[in-house]
Amino acid sequence: MMPDFSVPNVKTLIGDTLRMFVGHGRRVSWADLADATGDKERKLRSYVEADGSEMPLDVFMRVFAVLPPEAFARVARHMGFGAEPLDVCPDATVLRALSQSARLVADGNEFLEDGKLTPRERAQLAERASALLPVLQSIAGNGSTH
Repeated sequence: MMPDFSVPNVKTLIGDTLRMFVGHGRRVSWADLADATGDKERKLRSYVEADGSEMPLDVFMRVFAVLPPEAFARVARHMGFGAEPLDVCPDATVLRALSQSARLVADGNEFLEDGKLTPRERAQLAERASALLPVLQSIAGNGSTH
C-alpha cells in the first residue's frame, strides 16, 4: 500500500523531524542550520510551524544533508526505504578519525609555512577534509566519545 503523501502529512513529518534534531538543546541550532544551508533562519523555523509553508525540494536536500543521517532515515522510512546501520568498531573509527585529523592539520601547517595556500594545496586540504567527514559522522551517529 502506498503511504499517504498528502501535503499536510508530509509537512507534519518534516516538522516533527526538524523539531527532533534542530533547536535549543538539540544536535543542531537553527542558526547553525541557517549558516550551513544558506537559508534564512526565520524561513527554516517556519517549516515547523502549524501554518508554516511547505519546504521546497531544494531546501529539503540542503537541510537534510546537514542533519544527522537518522533525520533523513526517519523521513525515508515513510517512503519505504531503510538501511541497516553499519557494524563498525567504534574504536577503529575513532582511531581513523584522529589519524585523518592529524594528517589534515599537519598538511595545513606545512602548506601555510609560506603564509599562503596555493590552489593545489587548497584542493588537497579539501580532499582530506571530505574524507574525514563520514568518519566524524559515524562517531557522532553512534554516540562514541572514546
